[in-house]
Parts: sequence; structure tokens; C-alpha cells
Amino acid sequence: MFNTLNITRMEKHIVIVIEKGADDTELGATMEAPGFFYATVGANEEEITNNMRMLLADFLKHEGKDMAEWQGVTAEQVTFNFEYDVAVLFEVFDAIKINSIAKLAGINQALMRQYASGVKNPSKQQAKKIEAAIRQLGERLMQITVA
Repeated sequence: MFNTLNITRMEKHIVIVIEKGADDTELGATMEAPGFFYATVGANEEEITNNMRMLLADFLKHEGKDMAEWQGVTAEQVTFNFEYDVAVLFEVFDAIKINSIAKLAGINQALMRQYASGVKNPSKQQAKKIEAAIRQLGERLMQITVA
């Protein structure tokens, strides 16, 4: 299942899934689209994006050059959207407070801490609740005026 690139409409968006890396100094990342699946590591989103863009450019130059889905597409035209593992989310966005998001999402705080530490993984339904809570917080923050 490719949830990453919709070439038929020429929407050039690829989802990069970011997870914990092999050690505490790096993040792991994967991307998948018609014809390829790539993985890389990096210290941050910028490094991961640069790595993925180089991998995509190489694919388009070699394996993907004759694939109809990729005709006319350049690596520079593709934008990346990030999907975060819950444990990495709270690490990358450390300003987000775990207990506050748990409360907004209606999830037990101890369970949320287990998700954030990687001890447990949320179901898709729980992940959607977390995402909705973060978006709700973001909308509230966008309405703030500081005097």
C-alpha cells in the first residue's frame, strides 16, 4: 500500500516515516513509493530530508527513469511530509508536554508516557487521538496574541 505519492494527479508528496534510530544520536526514516523503498538515518529532519532527496534523485536517474509513474518528475519537485512514531514525536518536539496531550486526547497519562518512551505502541485509533490533540493545541496556539 502506497500512502506516499499520488502521481496520477501529479501531487508530488512522499511521506517519510520517522522512528527512533539505532542509538540516541540519530533518527531512523523510511519512505516508500511506486518502485522503491528507502531507509536512512540522520540527526534531524533536515539531514533525513537531504538523504532522502539524494536517494530519490538517484532512483529517478536510474531505476525510475523508464517507469511511466515517474516520467517528468524530478527530485526537486517532490515535497516530503513527515509521519512520526509517537516516541520520536515527543523527542523531536520536546516543547509538547506528554501529560497535556494525554489529557486533550482522553488517554491515560501513564499509558501516554509508555507510548512516548517506546515501551508500548499506540493503536491506529489511539495515534489518531494523539494527532487530533496536537492539532487542537496547534490551533489554540495560532490564536494567541502576546501583549
